[in-house]
Amino acid sequence: MATTTEHRSSLLKIVSQPEVKSLLEDAERRIAEEEGVSFRTVNMHFKKPVENNFTADQRPRTTLLFGGLTFRHEHLLKGVFESLGYKTAVVPTPNTNAFQLGKEYGNNGQCNPTYFTVGNLVQYLQHLRDEEGMTVDEIIDTHIFLTAGACGPCRFGMYEAEYRLALRNAGFEGFRVMLFQQKGGLNQSEVEAGLKMNLDFFAGMVNAFNCGDIL
Repeated sequence: MATTTEHRSSLLKIVSQPEVKSLLEDAERRIAEEEGVSFRTVNMHFKKPVENNFTADQRPRTTLLFGGLTFRHEHLLKGVFESLGYKTAVVPTPNTNAFQLGKEYGNNGQCNPTYFTVGNLVQYLQHLRDEEGMTVDEIIDTHIFLTAGACGPCRFGMYEAEYRLALRNAGFEGFRVMLFQQKGGLNQSEVEAGLKMNLDFFAGMVNAFNCGDIL
């Protein structure tokens, strides 16, 4: 019976073949031309980038995006956020193209839910750029993705890093991703935070989730 080392050696031999290398190089060139991204060798660990703050004066022109829930929960949450004075939009339900985008721009070895949710955000931003005519800078400046965050053995704790990595690879480096678990939206000491995670915010969230579960 072949050992893990032998399997790995066989795979390395396949990847090193000239035909395979040529196919990989052709795919890189095609993706670079179609998506406007570049490929480079990375010899360091991915680190969370420093984000631009979301401040109170940006609320009128900033749209909060959220998705990955049932349509009931999403539309109830949309009502909660809008009642608190935020502009919101629901990211459409993921499809197979979103899954492929998640695999294309994300890390290898992630679970399918990661690929679907991460790829779905990339797909929506590409829609804003390609169909709605917004520039990448406009999208980054006027949109924020709001999602839940956690830690633990499940890959769910890695979603935030996966979003950021895929967004960078897809040409949306600098797009802001915010977590529910952050206090006051972001750590901002000199300016008023754009997202107030106060009693009204969390009470509305809890009510929306409870009502969505009942429905």
